[in-house]
Amino acid sequence: MKRGVTRYRAVDLATGELLFEQNIGNQTINIGEFVGIVEAAKYIIEHRFNPAIIYTDSLTAQTWFNEKRTASRKRNAALKKAEIFLKAMASEIDKIEVLHWNNSLWGETPADFGEK
Repeated sequence: MKRGVTRYRAVDLATGELLFEQNIGNQTINIGEFVGIVEAAKYIIEHRFNPAIIYTDSLTAQTWFNEKRTASRKRNAALKKAEIFLKAMASEIDKIEVLHWNNSLWGETPADFGEK
């Protein structure tokens, strides 16, 4: 989050193509990462994207995704919708693998905005 803006995007690692990008306003970085992972899962399901793998450098967001709920005290519509989607689509969500992106070995994720 820089200057009250939280945004996320997804990049296809094989091609470098930007798949989507979204600004969700003034939220925490963890919320942005989590909502971004959920949006990537939606993209995978809707487009039958293969391999069904999402990388994130946020262990918190990865945990929230795997548990299908957040531990955030900050409640908003984006979080609520994401949690409902994960639970409603659990059988499809469980087919998607979320892996940790190792910044120290691989550098920043291609989807990062270079603001760290």
